[in-house]
Amino acid sequence: MLRVGIVGAGRIGAVRARVAAAHPECQVVAVSDLDGARAAALAATHGAAVTADWSALVADPDVDVVVVATTHDALAPVSLAALRHGKHVLCEKPMGRHADEARELAVAAAAAGTCLKAGYNHRYHPAVQAVQRACREGVLGPLLTVRGRYGHGGRPGYEREWRADPARGGGGELLDQGAHLIDLALWLLGDFAAVTGFVDTLFWNMEVEDNAFGLFRTEAGQVASVQVSWTQWRNLFSLEVHGRDGYAVASGLGGSYGPETAVVGRRPPGGGVPTEECRSFAAEDRSWELEWADMLEAMATGGAPLADGWQAVRTLEWVGRLYRAAAEDRVVTRSEAPARGYCRR
Repeated sequence: MLRVGIVGAGRIGAVRARVAAAHPECQVVAVSDLDGARAAALAATHGAAVTADWSALVADPDVDVVVVATTHDALAPVSLAALRHGKHVLCEKPMGRHADEARELAVAAAAAGTCLKAGYNHRYHPAVQAVQRACREGVLGPLLTVRGRYGHGGRPGYEREWRADPARGGGGELLDQGAHLIDLALWLLGDFAAVTGFVDTLFWNMEVEDNAFGLFRTEAGQVASVQVSWTQWRNLFSLEVHGRDGYAVASGLGGSYGPETAVVGRRPPGGGVPTEECRSFAAEDRSWELEWADMLEAMATGGAPLADGWQAVRTLEWVGRLYRAAAEDRVVTRSEAPARGYCRR
C-alpha cells in the first residue's frame, strides 16, 4: 500500500484525499492543516493521523506520497521539503507563485529520483481529452489557433480572501484559472515564442488582477488567445482549437460551469456547412481520479506524468512573461526573463 499524506485540508485537499483513499493501492495516513479542526475532520473521515506541523508529515518515514493543496505561498516550501525527504509529490497548480519557485522543485525531484506532478486536472476532463485527441490524430489538420475562456464571478468578500493577497497568491486570476488555460494551450501547440496582452483589476478592490487577456504565438505562427476573469458573473469554461481541416471545442466542466460537452467539426473541402460530432459527458467528474492514476503509473514505471514538474515551470514562465508584457506594454519573447508575479504598469 502507498501511504499518502495530505498537506492542506481545504476543498481541494479533501477531494485529493477522497480520491487517494478510494484507490485500492493507497491509504491516507496523515493530514496537516493550519486549521486544526479542519485537519481533524478530514483525518477522521479517512482514519488518518493528524499532524499539527507539516514539516513532521513530510519527514515521516511512514509517508510515501505527499499531496500539497495549500495556498500558493506554501506550495513550494512544503513540496521542496517533501522532495528532499525522498517523497513523491503531487503539488496543486500552479506549483508556486512564480517560475523560480517551481524550478527549484523540478530540480529537487530530479536529484531525488522521485515523481513530481503538478495538479492540472483539466487535462483529464473527457471533453478536453477529446479535443486533444482530435489534435493528436490529425483530424483537424495542421493547427492554426487556440482560444480559451475561463471565469467566475467571485462571491461577497472575495477581495478579503487569500487569492487577493499578492504575498500569498503571487498574482490573481491569471495564476488562478489562467494557468489552467496556458497549460492546456502549451499541451496542444507546444512551446510559445512570444506573448503580449493586458492584466487589469477592473472590479474587485484588491491588489492583484481580476482579469487577464493574453495572446501567445508559436515560432510557426500559431496563436493562442486566453481570457480569464473574476467578473464572468455566470461561470464559464471554453476551449476551442481550429485547424486547416476542422475544429474542436470543449465546453463546461460540470456543476456550476454547465454540462461538459465536446464538439469536433470537419470543414468540407469545397466549403459549406461543416459536419459535426457532438458528445456530452454527464457523468461525475473523474478528472481527479484519472490524474491520480496517471501519477501512480508514472511512479511505478519511472516515466513522466502529464503536467510534470518541468511542464509546470514552463507554464509559470509564460504566466510571468504575460505579467511583464502587460506591465511594460509590449511583446515579450521566450528569451526574456518572466516577472515574479503580478506587477502593475
